[in-house]
Amino acid sequence: MTTPRPKLLSACIAATLFVAAPQAFAQQAQPQPAASATQLDTVTVTARGVTETLQTMPLPISAISDKEIEKKGLNDVRDIAALTPSFSFRSAYGRGFDRPVIRGMSNIQGEPNASFFIDGVFVEGDISSYGLENIQRVEVIRGPQSAAFGRRTFSGAVNFITHRPGSLNGGKLTIGGGDYGQKKYGLFYSGGNEDGSFGYDVSINQRGNDGVFFNQASGKKDLGGTETNSVMGAVAWAPSENLEITARASRQKSRDDHFAIALVGTENMNCFLPQETGSLYFGLYPILANRHRGYYCGDLKAPSEYGINTEEFRVAGYFPGRKTDLSRASVVVDYHFGDGWKFTSTSAYNETSTYAGTDQDYSPNRGYGGAFETIGLTNTSDWSQDFRVSSDQSRAVSGMGGVYYYSQSGHPGLTGDLAGFVLPGNMSVNPLRTNPDNQTVNKAIYGLLNWHINDQWTTSLEARYAKDEISKGGVDTRALGGVIYTQPYALSETFTSFTPRATLSYQAADNINVYGLVSKGTKPGGFNLDIYRADLSDEGRDELISRGLETFQEEKAWNYELGIKSDWLDRSLRVNANVYQINWDNQQLTATGSVTRKNGSLFSTSYTTNVGESRIRGAELETQWLFAEGWLASLNYSYTDAKIISFISQYQADLFCPSVAPSLNDGACANAKGNMLPRVPKTKLSFGLMYDGQLANGWGWSANTDTTYEGRRYVQVDNLASIAPSTRTNFRFSVRPSDALQVSAYVTNAFNDRTPEDVQRTIDPEKYVAMPNVPPLTGLQVTNLVDFAVSPSLPRMFGVEVNYRF
Repeated sequence: MTTPRPKLLSACIAATLFVAAPQAFAQQAQPQPAASATQLDTVTVTARGVTETLQTMPLPISAISDKEIEKKGLNDVRDIAALTPSFSFRSAYGRGFDRPVIRGMSNIQGEPNASFFIDGVFVEGDISSYGLENIQRVEVIRGPQSAAFGRRTFSGAVNFITHRPGSLNGGKLTIGGGDYGQKKYGLFYSGGNEDGSFGYDVSINQRGNDGVFFNQASGKKDLGGTETNSVMGAVAWAPSENLEITARASRQKSRDDHFAIALVGTENMNCFLPQETGSLYFGLYPILANRHRGYYCGDLKAPSEYGINTEEFRVAGYFPGRKTDLSRASVVVDYHFGDGWKFTSTSAYNETSTYAGTDQDYSPNRGYGGAFETIGLTNTSDWSQDFRVSSDQSRAVSGMGGVYYYSQSGHPGLTGDLAGFVLPGNMSVNPLRTNPDNQTVNKAIYGLLNWHINDQWTTSLEARYAKDEISKGGVDTRALGGVIYTQPYALSETFTSFTPRATLSYQAADNINVYGLVSKGTKPGGFNLDIYRADLSDEGRDELISRGLETFQEEKAWNYELGIKSDWLDRSLRVNANVYQINWDNQQLTATGSVTRKNGSLFSTSYTTNVGESRIRGAELETQWLFAEGWLASLNYSYTDAKIISFISQYQADLFCPSVAPSLNDGACANAKGNMLPRVPKTKLSFGLMYDGQLANGWGWSANTDTTYEGRRYVQVDNLASIAPSTRTNFRFSVRPSDALQVSAYVTNAFNDRTPEDVQRTIDPEKYVAMPNVPPLTGLQVTNLVDFAVSPSLPRMFGVEVNYRF
């Protein structure tokens, strides 16, 4: 993904603009701020399905406007997360397999605990490639949102809200570039008739970068490159004063190089090291005295070298990396009755095609002869229909109610690997076709009742009754040792849930609102389909099923919260704060295990199980302060104490129980009780400072800096391996010679913080050992030594962006 880029030109322009900044101060005989406003904006949000002001809505919500997105140079959800308290978004595998963490409710595998929406429409799959080019605002609602948003909003919801078509009236051209081949091109136009009854938006965008990390295995810088191309069209038509119809359609294609990742190496493990007896099992595998297979204790460092077998994929005729094609369409019909009543119909259809060519042993070694170099193509489609009726929200008693239907289906794809393939190409690689019979159907009825008891007290009750019908079926086909194996499966399960939320707010003064709430969230269960891999031995599959790993059940959480929203100093200072506790039951966590395949080799993966219970306590603070004309400071802070109440696992027993062959029955040593949940920073702090003013010659200019600190994150529930705290700072400086033209220079991760992006516990596929079996089994079990795979964060990057409005 290497193309010529004007790197030298970008560097020169960026340097000139940054050097010019202090000169700009010197030229101002009398400061003339362009923004004369001395009060913070009144923000409206729609997180509960009705329009409310941010400062009176009794929910913890962060709203990032289009102005803030432009002035800070925000590009995607990762930038949104960096500025939001209790929201951590780390991309361990490039722009795929997204695992957002909101309020400490993390998970390593399975469906995410938080969901994303575009104009209120649920987004299936990954969101990290979605750009912010045409966004009016982003709403991040923290805590269980099942009552308002429905399925899979267990820890929170993020809603990307686009502009009403025709509302911007004009066009915008964007051209940008920088080091590492950064590029950003965009063309947007918004128009319509004079009375506003008809409007339209059209846009085309491209953004991305060349490879960032050098690959020792291929001899190229072919890791970490990205490219996204998108087109969008939208129309809004109001044929009468009461009726408005809005239709949107978009198409997005992403082509990303293989992500950078590297093994730490079993020779670098520093605790719970394997104790070899000196004997060999079957003359091949070193026999261990206990079940210690090596581990890492302490902070893991970012790798200095990466070796991914990308060339093998290319020669075999397959792309090493990830391809995603997304098609989205929606139609919203609003009809306004008399007396403030409103009917809304939202219909949506989405298609997702995701290809991945991944070297899953994360090393230049050919694990299992290339079997770890996998090829997969999955295709899904979903459609949804929402009917909603709301009353006049200004009345003492108001409400909203609706019904919702969602259906997702799987479609034919591919699966395979490069087992047996060697350079320069000794055989053809033919992935096997898949035809999954997968379907998820969600049906729900929901409502909101709001009662303004008097001028100060308001209470509300929300609730949703939902039914998830999940089915997985098909024939799994695998090639192993030149033999094709098939395994049919047909699984189905229904999950029902009732998720209420009650709030009580007190308007202590015009500028102070105090609220409390209780809410319940649920997340559907599902199936561990790896159990039905066709290449597993019958005995191995039966053993996994006997351990209850075929399915996992719904998990539940209750959230209790107190908060305050306040404006001070003539609405130039905004302080919002809250404290909360989440009781999380039937928690879905991962258990890792090896199982024998039909040829006697081992297959190791992670399975989701309901073995956890956690308690999360936290506090959140959001502040904005217009402390002088043109100056805006922001400070956001969160403290998250995400503590495990109970989690019993074999991994925990192997590490901490004193017996040679411990089991889950060995007592407290097999329980992670008291440890922190993995991937959760206990503290997070973001600070922003922005100035918007005018030079003496009349040019407008602005400067912005944002710094985000995230505390230490543990890799697993054992709290042994960890990722050190990180601090990342971004700078952006812009000049506006006219209302139409703006030129910006930026630096991201300015001080080149190299803290790892994420870490995964894995195995070394080349290092086999034999260790004691878990009772009641006797004898020895062949397995692999433990290793860790580390993903790097992006280095310091700089560039220039030019925007022209017409």
